[in-house]
Amino acid sequence: MKKKTQIKCFLFVRCKKELAELTSGSRVYGKFVRATQTWIVTTYLPYDREGSQSFRVYAKQPHSCPANKLVLWTNQGRIMAAYRAQKVPIQVITQNDLYSRTPFDAKEMAHLARQSVAIIGLGSGGSKIAVELANAGIQDFVLCDPDILEPANITRHEAGIFDIGKTKCQFAAELISRKNPAANITAYAEDIFMSRDIAQVKRILKRDLIVAATDRTDAQLMINEFAYRLKVPCVMGGCYEDARGGEVLYTLPDHKMPCLACLRAGLKQPEQLTTIDYSTAKGPEDYQGQPGLHAAIDFVTSVEIQFSLAILLRHIPGSRLSSIINPAYNYILIGTATAAGFYRFEKPFEVFFQRLKGTRQDCPVCGDIWKLLEKP
Repeated sequence: MKKKTQIKCFLFVRCKKELAELTSGSRVYGKFVRATQTWIVTTYLPYDREGSQSFRVYAKQPHSCPANKLVLWTNQGRIMAAYRAQKVPIQVITQNDLYSRTPFDAKEMAHLARQSVAIIGLGSGGSKIAVELANAGIQDFVLCDPDILEPANITRHEAGIFDIGKTKCQFAAELISRKNPAANITAYAEDIFMSRDIAQVKRILKRDLIVAATDRTDAQLMINEFAYRLKVPCVMGGCYEDARGGEVLYTLPDHKMPCLACLRAGLKQPEQLTTIDYSTAKGPEDYQGQPGLHAAIDFVTSVEIQFSLAILLRHIPGSRLSSIINPAYNYILIGTATAAGFYRFEKPFEVFFQRLKGTRQDCPVCGDIWKLLEKP
């Protein structure tokens, strides 16, 4: 006779204090994972609503259990559960449990938990950056991308086929909340530079870090300028044609270092082997990223992620990761498997810092001439 599988329940709360605040009438949200016969319950409204249920916590065990619905009640300060008239053991999970195996010490983790990051562009690179920052302990996100996931995106993105039709913002928010349901996420499924006035854009981008992950140079340059004016650190990365290589540039406030506008005007970029006609483009939806192997894109993106975390930890004494931050070397070139002979790469998987001379005096963003014009 087949043994009946024991139903289990995991209850996620930010901390034990939050567990004590669960009383009669409190609302929780849960999903039943049929493959493992497990209920996953959290006090946070999930971004991915499909298959989730909402329940109220009862003051005492009800006489009957609704079909296919978990019942929770309080009993002398403890949370109890039942499903289909069976009592279900509850295991409480806190954020400390989620981040119990991490390369960061307690001081670094506490600092990361207080940081707020804006990610502009949630395609192949941006979606990966979002989830990895959540994995590292970032808990406050602003996500911006007007695009919708299409079939051609799926094999080069963190999304799957069942995510087609979602906005990239919605998917990235779901991805983060699956990692940490308590993360605070604000999503803008729009081109904020077109739909918002300057004051609103400034409020959106005034964070501890901006990550520019779009594949459009005009948008990257705009983000670069906002970051400079707002005195917010910024990481800007991207892949070259076919993801044969890529680059990461970062800027820090209060450091005299070349910005993206300096770079684009002063350093020769790799030649394009193919041409994409944008002469009839009218909006963001008409621009297309150039395809590359997803693994190659991830190789470049992983460098961008580590620099993002290093910047956030740069003021924490003893942080090993932050030791890679050197304002004199803020531009790194990353070659992938097919990089040999392309642009400045001599061999596959070549990674090196490219020293930049600057800032450029005539740079419209950070140059000395511009600063003189800004003075009253």
